[in-house]
Amino acid sequence: MSAVMGIGVVCALRHKIGESPLWVGDTGCLWWLDAGGREVRRLHVESGALDTFLMPASPAALALGDGGRIVIAAGLAWYTLDADTGAVVEVARLEGQAAGVRLNDGVTDSMGRFWVGTLSRAPEREPIGCLYCLEGGEARESLGGLRTQNGAAISPDGRTFYLADSHAAVATIWAFDFDVQSGTLSNRRVFHRPERGRPDGAAVDADGCYWFAAVDGGQVVRLDPAGRVMSAIDLPVSRPTKPAFGGADLSTLYVTTMSAGLDEDALASEPLAGAILEVDAGVRGWPQPRAKVAFESGRGPQT
Repeated sequence: MSAVMGIGVVCALRHKIGESPLWVGDTGCLWWLDAGGREVRRLHVESGALDTFLMPASPAALALGDGGRIVIAAGLAWYTLDADTGAVVEVARLEGQAAGVRLNDGVTDSMGRFWVGTLSRAPEREPIGCLYCLEGGEARESLGGLRTQNGAAISPDGRTFYLADSHAAVATIWAFDFDVQSGTLSNRRVFHRPERGRPDGAAVDADGCYWFAAVDGGQVVRLDPAGRVMSAIDLPVSRPTKPAFGGADLSTLYVTTMSAGLDEDALASEPLAGAILEVDAGVRGWPQPRAKVAFESGRGPQT
């Protein structure tokens, strides 16, 4: 099932946990973050200029908001970032969370809701993670019982919501029926369990096929709408974290990767661990919706 295809390096910086690639076609920019630090990065693809923005907490998920702002889930809060001024504003926060819990992977639906889950950094990783829906400036819990939430994605027709748990004890991708008008999930079922690696971040292409990063498996894998493996692309790193479609015609698959969790020997053998890669996937993605976050509900500028 594996294929050797053209793989390029977008950014060779060794990120601890590169995550959440986001293509903004209006500006020709690729955004991503380092969840192992506080950095959010923007690459002007044509010129190669790279900008770095610091967040008040470790970022985990990005979405494009109204007015060109970037919406960022970081720590236990959601923020907006004005790339022109660098201003960061908190718009919502989770309260009453256990120690070690933080926001993780996210996706935006066609109504502008930003769905982001949580994980626990405690060694035992009890299933206390939840999936939250940020609508306007309010976050509501939608699903519980997760250890390491990941793999959030929505089908192009808006009828199927995908969610994964990357924890080794679970390592499962689920599919749900999705009512986009009400923002409700139902009919949870197992969509896929990887044979190689664990399911991390994901994207869906224009054909409705689900692509996921197989962390510790060194691949990005394409599944058909029934959850069957269609193809897999081997990568020069063992720990990819998330794919996203971008480029002028959305035919480039950008893949973030991580260096965290590798020992010195592994790092020496994987010089691109933590780099941002680009892959010719042979298919196209589809334009992602914008998150409609109530900017005026913000708690004020953060430092």
